[in-house]
Amino acid sequence: MPPQIPPLNQPGTTTQGTHSPLKLNPLSGFGQGITNVKTDVANQFSDTISNIITILTIFSGVAFLIWLLIGALTWITSSDKADRLEKAKNQMSQAIIGLVIVILAVAITSLLSKITGFAILDPASIINNLLPE
Repeated sequence: MPPQIPPLNQPGTTTQGTHSPLKLNPLSGFGQGITNVKTDVANQFSDTISNIITILTIFSGVAFLIWLLIGALTWITSSDKADRLEKAKNQMSQAIIGLVIVILAVAITSLLSKITGFAILDPASIINNLLPE
């Protein structure tokens, strides 16, 4: 017979030796709470630029999937209509070309950043280098 777990929120009951399903470990990165807020302008600017780049990259990936799916559905429903089939092929090709452009843009920017030593994707370091000490 399995051990009985006492009901929660009952005075005088303990759950020693048992696993409580309601106890969660704190999320990493949120341990310090609001006291760890960055006040440095360069770091805030860097975080903003990083967030914008991340959002645009995610948006382009989602747009690729939607555009490709619409093209595939157009292809499936085109039956024997040549103009709809051509439209679907063009739509899917444009989606793939757009995804390749986004991937190449990120790769080229990263490569240029490494070659020149100029941290294009890290504006905080650029701003910190411009500020007087």
